[in-house]
Amino acid sequence: MGRSLNSSVNTMSAAMVQFDVFVNSIAATRRAYPFVVALQANFAQDARVQIVAPVVPLRSIPKVISRLTPIVALDGAEHMVLVPALTGMSVRDLKERRASLSSARSELLAAIDFLFFGV
Repeated sequence: MGRSLNSSVNTMSAAMVQFDVFVNSIAATRRAYPFVVALQANFAQDARVQIVAPVVPLRSIPKVISRLTPIVALDGAEHMVLVPALTGMSVRDLKERRASLSSARSELLAAIDFLFFGV
């Protein structure tokens, strides 16, 4: 499976990439959280669970400007990434890839750093 000789880390390109956005396939939460963004590093591709953060249209929630909730563009509209609501989601539920937020990498990593380390 595409592993280097000196490493047990998968070196093949994976189907799921860090900062990919998926439609939330869990019906019970889809209305409140229509999308999720994958936040795990790409080397964790063999995991059965992916760490994600909900992504919600900005128009649907009160605008709270915070380092913990970056604003991103998705489907031509502003959305908020709810980093404080990180959760684990089965990779089986991450089916419909919608976009990538890799252009917001700095803001997403800053929010994660602030959440866990206060910096």
